[in-house]
Amino acid sequence: MFVWDDATVVSHTGPDALDLLHRLATKDLLSVEIGRSRRTVLTSAKGRVIDVFLVAHTSENELLLISDSSNSDRLVSAIDYFTIIEDAELNDRTDRCKRISLVGPTARAVAKTAFGSYIDLDDVMQVSVDGDLVEVISDSSRGVEWVDVICKKASAAQISESLAAIGATVVDERNFEHFRIDKLIPGSDREYGEHANPIEAGLLPLIDFDKGCYVGQEVIARLDAYDKVQRNVRVLTSDTPLIEGVKLTANSKPAGVVTSSSHLTTTDGHYLSLALVRMAHLDSGTELMAGEVGARVR
Repeated sequence: MFVWDDATVVSHTGPDALDLLHRLATKDLLSVEIGRSRRTVLTSAKGRVIDVFLVAHTSENELLLISDSSNSDRLVSAIDYFTIIEDAELNDRTDRCKRISLVGPTARAVAKTAFGSYIDLDDVMQVSVDGDLVEVISDSSRGVEWVDVICKKASAAQISESLAAIGATVVDERNFEHFRIDKLIPGSDREYGEHANPIEAGLLPLIDFDKGCYVGQEVIARLDAYDKVQRNVRVLTSDTPLIEGVKLTANSKPAGVVTSSSHLTTTDGHYLSLALVRMAHLDSGTELMAGEVGARVR
């Protein structure tokens, strides 16, 4: 269980909300029925990542958007920019809500015990906890079992304690980051952001290439069709922690950049990092230099 200090939570309501997001983002969202969720990418006209967020269809004409980013204004502003005549309204709930993530092979089992109902993959469930509405959302997009619990900030401590009492292990940010890096889960403003396109940032499963137009679609389609992607995300191992932002080299030639780094060791005493690595150096075991520190592609 990881309790986020800051994570974007935005409600998007109105009869045109889902259709608008479908036209803006990379995934087919029109097929997301009430009670279901789907994660998608919002890109710029240049095909760079603005944000990655989970779309939870909580009830008729009501969506909940959840992003790992602490910058809720960025998502709200980007969607609002394209809202012209659509009957859709954004309401930033970030300051009023808390996000608790259950991650691991028993995440949905813990959620069932805590909230009284089984939640299937990519399902959305609304429950009442002491009279307050709590949204419980499954997300299968990250390669691990993942359930987000969205509640009022005033209820977060009680809910966290209840989850811990039935088996959820509380982890701090350092351990959560180590887990994310080890599982090659791209992070906000690290692996993805305005510096990267979604394909190189490890977000390929969040793109539906046959869904039709969306912002940045032509650029991303060209990158894929003509094999123009120059980097991809890889886990690096090293004997000392790497510095985020440091350039990677191979035989003194540019080979990429370190994007995330853990200061916790693995069981064999190594440190893990994530990096955007140039295509020529993606093979497992490839040795690179991160400044003065040696690193290997895992």
